[in-house]
Amino acid sequence: MRILLDCRMASWTGVGRYSVGLARALAARDDVDLVLAVAAGETSPVPGAEAHVASRNPFSPAGALELGRIVRAVAPDVTHCLHFPTPFPTPHPLVVTLHDISPLMVPGLMSSAAKRAVYRRQIARAVRIADRIVTDATFTVGELERVFPRAAGRIASIPIAADDFSAGEREPLPPPLAVLASAPYVLSMGSTRSHKDLPTLLAAFARLAPARPNLRLLLVGHDVPGYLARNLPAETPAAVLARVAFTGRVTDGQLRALYAGAAVFAFPSRYEGFGLPPLEAMALGAPVVVAHAASLPEVVGDAALLAPPGDPVALAHAIERILGDQSLRERLVAAGAARAAQLTWAATADATARVYREVMHSAPSRPESGTRS
Repeated sequence: MRILLDCRMASWTGVGRYSVGLARALAARDDVDLVLAVAAGETSPVPGAEAHVASRNPFSPAGALELGRIVRAVAPDVTHCLHFPTPFPTPHPLVVTLHDISPLMVPGLMSSAAKRAVYRRQIARAVRIADRIVTDATFTVGELERVFPRAAGRIASIPIAADDFSAGEREPLPPPLAVLASAPYVLSMGSTRSHKDLPTLLAAFARLAPARPNLRLLLVGHDVPGYLARNLPAETPAAVLARVAFTGRVTDGQLRALYAGAAVFAFPSRYEGFGLPPLEAMALGAPVVVAHAASLPEVVGDAALLAPPGDPVALAHAIERILGDQSLRERLVAAGAARAAQLTWAATADATARVYREVMHSAPSRPESGTRS
């Protein structure tokens, strides 16, 4: 099968992890002749593979036309878009991965109604023109079918993996971060977007901190000036505030080291299409607690503790259980490693290749100049 994979966002977080992991696993298969669309100036996820460079913004009309030209030049058996931007026109069988539709489901996630409307139109187009849709979790299948009923019957839920990332080298932490990580720490992602629900984690840490004076909370990402002071409970002592820190930018190798050294990895997000960080943390030996929300229970299975979303008391209790019970910690670490081992990029590629074959055999033929939009 000659497959064109749209990897224009391979350097991003989230969709970038998916692009790299899937591309490498597909390239290792004997039944796939892989061709990549890659962003100008970016390194190909599969060195040596046939690649076509794209310079336009993937989300713009010019980006859709540019990808359409690449599709015509490659003439693949199947084109697979790894995010919702799609080519124009669409003359070949098309698979589109829709990781989630959070901007349509989480109020205020997009900065304006106009941007939300544009996003909805782009998702609606992807749903309309795709021969098959791939999601990372069954949770997202239900979300898509509720919002876009015409998607029903064309969606394949294929879980993603952490093995490609977790197998990489760990790198030493830079001196300021190494000092922070020298004491026991709870690790989390530092996104301040509303659905990630960082305030619930901050409130949980404020409850834990007095009884655990050496414990720190490290948030992977960049500091937002004043964010911690605004979102920790008003009565939080300055000494506790000083034990919470954003890491700043970290490399993948440094992130692996942070995961591996964490006393607990906490992920309070209220909405995820999959939620790769908890799986990465489990693969690297950290015990995990997540919110009982969206796709997260199906991702972690029975290998993590679950806390009701938005409940800092319950989250603090779950974290404290892990910190205070060595046997529970050991059980979660072992279960997490087993869960992560169940989900591999080879398995993801195998299920994805089955979708390609189904599309090749069932997609209606379209003329080379087709304008389906």
